[in-house]
Amino acid sequence: MATPAERDAADRLKTEGNTLFSKGKWSAAIERYTEAITLAPSIPVLFVNRAMAHKKREDWQRVMEDATVALQLDKDLMKAHYLLGLAHKQQGTNLEATKHLQKALEAARKADDAIKDEIWRELAKAKYAQWEQDSTTRRAQLKQLKALVDAQLAAHNGDLMEVDGPKASLSTQLQALFDSAAKMDTPTEVPSVFVCPLTMEVFREPALTPSGQSYERSVLMEHLKKCKWDPVTRKSMSEVDVMPNHGLRAAVQQYLDEHPWAWGECS
Repeated sequence: MATPAERDAADRLKTEGNTLFSKGKWSAAIERYTEAITLAPSIPVLFVNRAMAHKKREDWQRVMEDATVALQLDKDLMKAHYLLGLAHKQQGTNLEATKHLQKALEAARKADDAIKDEIWRELAKAKYAQWEQDSTTRRAQLKQLKALVDAQLAAHNGDLMEVDGPKASLSTQLQALFDSAAKMDTPTEVPSVFVCPLTMEVFREPALTPSGQSYERSVLMEHLKKCKWDPVTRKSMSEVDVMPNHGLRAAVQQYLDEHPWAWGECS
């Protein structure tokens, strides 16, 4: 446990590190944070700050190490989850990346931190990358299974079976099943109800106006700084009239969970 004097010294070193960080002197900032950690190794923000500097240098292994220690000291640190998620994404461990980025997003939303949009985009990239991996595996398995079935049908001269109607061809029925399975991994157009009419992007934080229109909250609030009316209906309103549309946000989340290819439209 650091003494009060050591904590004060560590705080001064952290401030020096932050100044160097703001000037883009990543290595020098890392040195200050390291000195501070030596004096007060139980302060999690020191590891987070050093991880941020390692991120700037794209040293993802050290980002992972520092973010992990920070979470061991405080399991709810939003930025530590964010950094660990980014490090896992860079290393291709997308399931772990998704887990930490989701926790970071939940914390950022709770705190209404501006970083939540950035976290959402990184989460979308990790989710989409995981879908690409899973989709490739499923397609390969489907192709292998179809080849096996085709070989069995050929060996039995394409026998006919009574399936959902008079003498439907087994090969036709199986082809329909294969096509249906493949459709799960075939991207289509995201329904317009899940897309902001201003940004033309999938909703992240939909907000509702008195006119019943929904818009991406950050874009709507920016619009209302200049114009006190609904962007579509032109009805008078102000920032205090804006309400979060939790129902639409939940519906968007469900759609993305059921159609993970759509995460590619979110990043």
